[in-house]
Amino acid sequence: MPMIQLTAPSGALTDQGRAEVQRELARALLRWEGAPDTAFFRAQGWSYLTELPAQAQTTAEDDLPRFRVDVTVPEGADRSSGTRT
Repeated sequence: MPMIQLTAPSGALTDQGRAEVQRELARALLRWEGAPDTAFFRAQGWSYLTELPAQAQTTAEDDLPRFRVDVTVPEGADRSSGTRT
């Protein structure tokens, strides 16, 4: 199954923002993979949110929040049909 994981600093997202961004990322992942918009495929698009504790991420320049998105798809997945080859 395709998975997408968002890593964000704690407090950077509201409760509503958390729910919305996870669903939208899962939908985007399925679109990128060319999966049909069906209940079966929507159930296969997994989205994870990892929130880092305060001061767990920084840069040498500033303390602005940074977000990381990691995408995992099954090896051999055919993007055009949403099936394995």
